[in-house]
Amino acid sequence: MGRGLPGFAVLLIASLFAGGAFAASLSLTRSAVKRAGIEVEPLKEARFVPQVRALGKVLDAAPLLRLRGKLAAAAAGVSGARAKQALERAAAQRAKSLYRQSHNVSAADLQKAEEALAAAGARLEAARAALSASRSEAVARWGKAMAAALRKGGAPLPQLGAGRVVLIAFGLPPGESLSSPPASAEGLAGRKRFSLALIGPLPRMLGGFPGETLLYQARARPSLPAGMTVSASFAAGPPKRGVLVPRTALVWQGADALLFRALSARRFLPVP
Repeated sequence: MGRGLPGFAVLLIASLFAGGAFAASLSLTRSAVKRAGIEVEPLKEARFVPQVRALGKVLDAAPLLRLRGKLAAAAAGVSGARAKQALERAAAQRAKSLYRQSHNVSAADLQKAEEALAAAGARLEAARAALSASRSEAVARWGKAMAAALRKGGAPLPQLGAGRVVLIAFGLPPGESLSSPPASAEGLAGRKRFSLALIGPLPRMLGGFPGETLLYQARARPSLPAGMTVSASFAAGPPKRGVLVPRTALVWQGADALLFRALSARRFLPVP
């Protein structure tokens, strides 16, 4: 629509605001249109990708790496307890066989072997419980995607341990949600831009910002130290087709933006 609404047109529009008459069209004479300097231009088709802007924080990797060690120790505890149980089971079976065949072992020795097997079973259950608790902690603190990486020792853990990547937790604005967070995005630290790769959603405000939280990784660099606050824009849905509206054509009624659509050379309709 028009590039400006100076003079006479502004007075007319102000009177319409006061009267709450925006449901009707605005009709001007040809001379009034000319005096007001109102210009009309065709709207241009455009493709628009909805965006949501989020704040993020570069995380300290130390707690995650300590959790990786804790999980590895718990998994090793299960393996060791399972091996011990297998040895005690073989010893108990041998003692039972010897006792039944020719009493080459005493009843007391058989009882000790069975008790050792039961103790080994209890240690295995305790080790499994410790591993399960550590895995639950990983999911609760870091989300399912990172918990899976912790179980398998996969990316980005080796790169993180080597200092080649950093983790960034982004908090979406309250009320915003992304059903399919983008696999890649662009972050901004000061005036420096950098690439982001999605790891997965986080179950809590790990970065300290409110709203739904997403975990991304980025290549490590001096401009991304731990604790650094950064920002990013994420695609919030499929592209939409529409038209570009000149900024000077917007008229504000409180928090609502309106523009005047030209129905003819002298008649204009206000639309949101």
